[in-house]
Amino acid sequence: MKLKIKNLKFSSGFTLIEMLVTLGIITALSAMVLGYSRKSETTTYLVCEGDRIVFELRRAQNQAMLMLQQNSESEKVCGWGIHIEESILLDVPQKQFFLFADLCETGGSKGNEKYDSDEEVETISLLKGVEIFQSNVSSILFIPPEPRVKFEPSLNDEDNAKIQIRLKNQPETYYEIQVSEAGQIYKGLQLN
Repeated sequence: MKLKIKNLKFSSGFTLIEMLVTLGIITALSAMVLGYSRKSETTTYLVCEGDRIVFELRRAQNQAMLMLQQNSESEKVCGWGIHIEESILLDVPQKQFFLFADLCETGGSKGNEKYDSDEEVETISLLKGVEIFQSNVSSILFIPPEPRVKFEPSLNDEDNAKIQIRLKNQPETYYEIQVSEAGQIYKGLQLN
């Protein structure tokens, strides 16, 4: 027995309207994903630079604690710290800061406990687009053996040193680093 198959007409493909709707949905989803990934990318960029400043602060702190173990015939170091140009106190954004070693005075065991340009050990430049836009100190110095912390200019007893960085194109988001008088370092992303 043979079955007869009727000629049925099947339409294959999509209509123009179905194609336009699909293309519109894909475009909208792509735009949302791209927007979120760009914001996430810039936030990650800011957090990485903030963490690098924290690393340099801890590096200075560790160098100060290690000084007691080192006996050197060369210039004697009495402390380690970081310095941000004085113009940051005048609201001029900076793109770099300095790691410095506070050198002891000749024949003494105490330095002048502040930054001098001849004490620079390393210049640390921030990545393109990142700037230090606000700070209530120009330098943070760690002095052994504890290490004791000295801010320049001096702060009130309960104030922490604050360094704030941001991306030039996103002033509403910034990363804040705080250093207490006890040498504790706090960090965090802030949104305005």
